[in-house]
Amino acid sequence: MTDLQITPGHIPLPIRNSPAKIQLNRISHVYHSHPDLDSFDAFARDFGFVEDSRDEENQIIYYRGYGPDKCVYVARKSPNGRSHFGGVAFTAQTEEDFLKASKLATATTAAEPYTGPGGGRIVTVESPSGTKVHVLWGVKERPVPSRAETQTEVHKGGYNTALQKTRKGEFQRFKPGPAMIHKLGHVGYVTAMFDEDVAFYTQAFNFVPSDVLYEEDSATGTQTDALTFMHLDHGQEYVDHHTVFLSRAPQDFSGKHKMHHCSFEVEDFDTQLLGHEYLLRKKWTPIWGVGRHVLGSQIFDYWKDPSGFAIEHYADGDLVNEDNETGRERSEGAASMYIWGPLRPEAGVA
Repeated sequence: MTDLQITPGHIPLPIRNSPAKIQLNRISHVYHSHPDLDSFDAFARDFGFVEDSRDEENQIIYYRGYGPDKCVYVARKSPNGRSHFGGVAFTAQTEEDFLKASKLATATTAAEPYTGPGGGRIVTVESPSGTKVHVLWGVKERPVPSRAETQTEVHKGGYNTALQKTRKGEFQRFKPGPAMIHKLGHVGYVTAMFDEDVAFYTQAFNFVPSDVLYEEDSATGTQTDALTFMHLDHGQEYVDHHTVFLSRAPQDFSGKHKMHHCSFEVEDFDTQLLGHEYLLRKKWTPIWGVGRHVLGSQIFDYWKDPSGFAIEHYADGDLVNEDNETGRERSEGAASMYIWGPLRPEAGVA
């Protein structure tokens, strides 16, 4: 694929998946460079990551959760003393899809051995705004546990509602601790090349918009798509409401793109709140939360890591499949972002 079909200001809905596109299976991990790797390591452990392995020579730490991915976060020592986002990795659905990714015109590397946990192969491509997309194949997975791993649960039964009491003679008991990470759920970017990036993700890969927010000029009535939440289409199989979201950069934006945040799934609301309290006790910096999003429905909790990156715990997100049509509605600012929770910071999350 060499030519993207661009529709300035608007996402050409509906967008459908097709076998001609590169089929990605799921999101795997993110790459960040940190000026102070030891400081980030302390935060990472309190946030709920588990160290899988470490490359001492190249000063890289690979963190996992309790899900199938042997790595959900790659932390590197910054070579120039500045924090840097190095892109996001996805696993390909088949080896054929992996090889198709290696032949994209925007591929910046050839297919090569992946040196991270699990082995396999990797190829890196770039979106029009320069964000890196790493595609993996042949990576060995972890065995998926039959229940969530946690450091906060002592004993927990079912959840009793007003009309249905499933927990009888059993007791909810917890202890303070990190909110154990299950998986990387999604990443988000602010992009000065919004139309081009949307075209790239939806025309090269099996990304389909779940929801689109537009802004309307009060004087002219002109509508401009400003944000989209995109999922990886797997046909009838239900998948997370969004794996990537893109936000159109404001006119005074400098550069081509900026990482907004990365988000990691935890087991449930109790785990999330226990993790929130634990991070507060450890004196880390909260940004926004705990609250409930509108689009995607996740219970959210945003934090700032020692390098200044925004990072999120979430629980209870929506699932969609090919039968869910893309929603499109006018942006109402903060009111479009959450239904309950503390006031959204004026500066936003990122």
